[in-house]
Amino acid sequence: MFRSLDNERSWLLKNIDNGKWPEIRKELASLEREISKLILRLKDVDSEIKKN
Repeated sequence: MFRSLDNERSWLLKNIDNGKWPEIRKELASLEREISKLILRLKDVDSEIKKN
């Protein structure tokens, strides 16, 4: 589950870095950062669940 979401995040970041969608670059970069934070939070929750 996390791998797929992380792959999509990586694809988005790669395209942003390559200059795609310059008119909405800031918004997409912000979205990528939020996705990254979400992935980290989901991994933490998953880890906690597996501990219990």
